[in-house]
Amino acid sequence: MSLAVSQAMLKRSNRWKLVGLLSFLLSIFVVLIAVENLLVSTILALMISYALGPLVNYLERQGIGRALSTTFVFISVGVILALAGIWLFPYIGDTIPRLQADMPRFITGVGQFISELEVRVQQVAGPLTNFDLEAKVESVLTAWTRDFFGQLPRFVKTFFTVMVLGPFLAFFMVKDGRSSLRMVLGIVPNHLFETALSLLHQINFQIGQFVRARLLESFIVGVVTAVGLLLINFPYAILLGLVAAVTNLIPYIGPLFGALPAFAIALVNGHSSLGVFLVATVYVTAQLIDAGILIPLMVAKIVDLHPVTVIVVIIAGAQVLGILGMIISIPVASTLKVTVSTIYRHLIDTRT
Repeated sequence: MSLAVSQAMLKRSNRWKLVGLLSFLLSIFVVLIAVENLLVSTILALMISYALGPLVNYLERQGIGRALSTTFVFISVGVILALAGIWLFPYIGDTIPRLQADMPRFITGVGQFISELEVRVQQVAGPLTNFDLEAKVESVLTAWTRDFFGQLPRFVKTFFTVMVLGPFLAFFMVKDGRSSLRMVLGIVPNHLFETALSLLHQINFQIGQFVRARLLESFIVGVVTAVGLLLINFPYAILLGLVAAVTNLIPYIGPLFGALPAFAIALVNGHSSLGVFLVATVYVTAQLIDAGILIPLMVAKIVDLHPVTVIVVIIAGAQVLGILGMIISIPVASTLKVTVSTIYRHLIDTRT
């Protein structure tokens, strides 16, 4: 067989491998979008695998098999979470009905506060500032509350579906992730193999660090918030700590959203100026710890994105997937940046 024929067969084989790889990736994307709850479950599974993967790798380095290490870590973490759930779920079960009963009073109180604020603004700025915000805000809050509690059973069903499917997928991601990646790399064209291997290593390292740092950061913020509110005997302290932890995953605006319910409750319940000040102190302290210690030490150096870029991708993520899009927007943007820069370097190298 001549050299020219061999080269032609190699090029044809590489083309078919590239077509197969692109078809495989497109198929995965379509399935994730088409199957209900699968995208959210997969994102949760990735977060779990990045969080627990280092523990499994450590046990494997100590001579324990991959399957046994994965099983031990997942069972241990599952037991810890189950014990936490035994304590937490009764609290949430008692808190949700109480919160639902208090919501009309909260909505009325927020409306009165806005009405008083509007009167003060009119006294300063004149009649041109007659917005009638009270009625609008009460209408929006009433509709939101009705929709929230109306959709709560569906949300609970989706939550438990994701919480079952996510860890199930994560177990196999951790256990069989390496062999799956080797299978994927097997269909990568030969001339792209080193580039793909380098790209996967960079993405895995960077996103893994980012996910672990963000989860730990949000956990600490939630604990600080909950403990601080408990110390000042504030209602719904643990629930508000959970809200602060989850919303803290949303960059920039998340902490603001997380603090608003506490201030609304404080104002409606008639807390004194000292009480509102103590609530503000709790949230400011949590954010000072986050911004002054946690972000510089754990997050800032991981994702090298300009602040303007971060804001743009967060807005884009919100438009596409809502709150979920805001949470995953930065790691997705970071992955795209690493991918584009790696491909660009490969093209430059091949031309030279």
